[in-house]
Amino acid sequence: MRYEFENRKNPLYMRKVQKLEPLPHIHPQIELIYLTKGSSIAYADGKSFSLEQGEFFFAFPNQIHFFHDRSATEAYLFILAPDYVKDLEDIFRTQVPASPIIKPEDTPSNMESRLETILHKNTSKMPLDNIIGKSYLIALLAELLSKTILMDAPADYDSVKNLLIYCAEHYKEPLSLDKLSQELHLSKSYISYIFSQKLQVSFTDFINNLRVEYACTQLKKGTNITELALASGFSSVRTFNRAFMQQMNITPRDYIKQKYSAYLSSGIIGYN
Repeated sequence: MRYEFENRKNPLYMRKVQKLEPLPHIHPQIELIYLTKGSSIAYADGKSFSLEQGEFFFAFPNQIHFFHDRSATEAYLFILAPDYVKDLEDIFRTQVPASPIIKPEDTPSNMESRLETILHKNTSKMPLDNIIGKSYLIALLAELLSKTILMDAPADYDSVKNLLIYCAEHYKEPLSLDKLSQELHLSKSYISYIFSQKLQVSFTDFINNLRVEYACTQLKKGTNITELALASGFSSVRTFNRAFMQQMNITPRDYIKQKYSAYLSSGIIGYN
């Protein structure tokens, strides 16, 4: 299974989306989704929840989450930093929801109209509109939290977050359980437990997936396969090819042909 670690620089990101993110991801921001069409299975911290039209989904900071759409979906998506909503920041940093789903009966009325107003005000070029939009968003979050059962965040939250951050920053370097244990001051058995039970993926597959994701972004830049394998953190072209095939179901060479045929014909990308 592939994972992404996101760390957006803007304190507020919002838009309408046509599809919910199927790739497991984690970020230090709050994610709020309001489903206006379709049906999806929402996953948060290893548990699955049905997400239906007219319902909200809440992901608190550093909760692993993703979606499996059961039909075509449309939704409003808001991603915001905890310190963007100062009055609510402590809640988001120290607690998690018992369920990330907020049902229609617990949802404020005229929801789509309210979200459109928030979207419009926060993207306006008028400073006063931005203040109004932010106030409306904070008020909505407070209303939704009042309908949510909250619990103290698990004790291992920081360990999982720090582990993912370290891997995201150092995956191009030689990594091992010994190295992670030394750098993060966690036992190897506990790190293995986080990967197998929390993330449901092996340490090797997790790191290889990060490396392959990076390699895919570099292929069109002219780096040949041998150089790219080593630059991505693999010890050899052979292990790179094996991991690439396992994740992408295609060889690196065929991936280049399929994705970047225009670059190949121009001679920009090499095969070596």
